[in-house]
Amino acid sequence: MHQSRKEQGIERSSRKLLNPDRREAQLFAQLEEDIEAASEFTGGESSPRRAPLGGRGF
Repeated sequence: MHQSRKEQGIERSSRKLLNPDRREAQLFAQLEEDIEAASEFTGGESSPRRAPLGGRGF
């Protein structure tokens, strides 16, 4: 079966829109891995945690 021109246009548009989202998701996944690796390399968290507002840090 053939697709109509409208269906083909919608499919092309959706592919163009999904590619940047996939790229962004891959970049965030890679950055997350890098942050975890840096945390392991430094022996803990990369930044100290603060106590919540109005609370005590335990």
